[in-house]
Amino acid sequence: MIASSAARFRLSPEALAFALLLALHLALIWAFPFIPTQDGPGHQALAFILRQYDGPDAGLLRQYYLPNREALPNWFIFFLMSRVLGFVSVPMAEKLLLTAYVVLLPLGVRYALRAIDPRAAFLSVLVFPFTYNYLFQMGFFNFCFSLAAFFFTLGYWLEASRRMSALRTAGLALLVLWVYFCHPVTLVMTVAALLTLAGWRLLLERLVAAERRFAWRELAAGARTWLLSPVLACLPALALMASFLGRRADARISMLPLWVKLKHLGGLYSLASVSRWTILLAAVLALLFYGTALACLIARARRPFRVGDGLLLVAIVFVVAYFAAPSELAGGGFINHRLNLFPFLALILWFGTFDHPAGRSRGIQIAAFAVAIAFLGVFGRTYAQVDEGLAKIAAASEHVEPDHTLLFLSYAHQGERPGGQPLVFRTEPFVHASGYIGARKRLVDLSLYEASEDYFPIYFNPRLDPYRHLAAVHLGIETAPPRVDLLGYPKRTGGRIDYVLLWGLREDRRREPAVRDVLEQLAAGYKEVWDSADRAVRLYKRGGR
Repeated sequence: MIASSAARFRLSPEALAFALLLALHLALIWAFPFIPTQDGPGHQALAFILRQYDGPDAGLLRQYYLPNREALPNWFIFFLMSRVLGFVSVPMAEKLLLTAYVVLLPLGVRYALRAIDPRAAFLSVLVFPFTYNYLFQMGFFNFCFSLAAFFFTLGYWLEASRRMSALRTAGLALLVLWVYFCHPVTLVMTVAALLTLAGWRLLLERLVAAERRFAWRELAAGARTWLLSPVLACLPALALMASFLGRRADARISMLPLWVKLKHLGGLYSLASVSRWTILLAAVLALLFYGTALACLIARARRPFRVGDGLLLVAIVFVVAYFAAPSELAGGGFINHRLNLFPFLALILWFGTFDHPAGRSRGIQIAAFAVAIAFLGVFGRTYAQVDEGLAKIAAASEHVEPDHTLLFLSYAHQGERPGGQPLVFRTEPFVHASGYIGARKRLVDLSLYEASEDYFPIYFNPRLDPYRHLAAVHLGIETAPPRVDLLGYPKRTGGRIDYVLLWGLREDRRREPAVRDVLEQLAAGYKEVWDSADRAVRLYKRGGR
């Protein structure tokens, strides 16, 4: 009896490989004190503000920040970090949040593949290299969660589409709303995928019926069977989306050149970040997808149209959307970088509609496993180097009093190697690093870029907004080097700058005009009160001790 029970629960080699990759991807989250993403520190600070905002001692926060009551499509992670995980510290909440993401993304892919064919689960290994993608390294955690929500939503539809009822339609609507509250770009792609799949099922029925006879009544019945449920399920989220976009209709729209889009799609460039080695790894993974897709197309040519071909149609729709979409719309950016992922993610599901020979399935698993491990190795090595600098910045929190204002100015957004070369490729993990201080003490972080936008749960009081009144040029707080008017800001706004924290200012840059201007303002109104041992971090206080 014991032996038979053990045999029943024995994992297959494929399942073991999946479990091992999942464990290793989780280990990266827990191996380092900081996950060095560009916007992650700001998210921590914002979550801490939301926790403190209504407290009796948070008057300074309420003076500088105002709540955003809109039903934002950028709300999910902040609700989790500030409310659901409010029983742990904010840094720990981020760890738990990212743990959930790392688990849910591959499980969502596996769920969707099993809804297609339980034998297709082995293809879920293909998603692991997508886990720590460029958008993750940028700190776009809501978007990353939306990828998991996308797969669970599609898996639910693929599993339940033949027997949709009012209750199942409501369940699908909740999943689509989950996607909306994670990210609007993924909502558009989810709706497009659902309607494409439903439309394909209807078209297949009509192709079969046309061999017998064509009847408008049957067409209407088919539309009710396949289209009515997904349309109804998408309506609540689309209504929220229309409201959100309607208030931002006059925002800037910009486009990437066609040749850039071609290059990025060809090399799966949205997986390249942190180190230039990831460019090669992303290209290798793209070749694996192209080779597998070619093999599937050859097999596809020898069979009639099937239900699973709708997933190839989804991938084609995603490619068209990628090339047609702007890079910036309604105040949101990086649209093409996000869309770059979706054709490949749809192909994973399409691959699941084929019976793969044993040699091909083993080759896919081995190649994807190796690429995923290589990505982890590159990230781990770079994270260890970046964390040294982030720890120095976070140490300044011990020397900053609560209920004061803090301005953080970075002179090395990407970090620097001993020779002056950037430490990190493509992202800037130091530009918002003051968020690690704001997540530990009740402060007004004047460098909190989220509060300067209108799609986060809080925003700066317009009268005191440092991105308007303190920056000497557009986004001057974040330019390289920063350009700010420290002494003029209090006179114009009635606000104050209690502390100024400098990061990464080398001695040989002190003569640069923009650098010299800031240092002269500090000399006129501030006193240095703390620095790190290597002088990479320097803290100044208004008027001294």
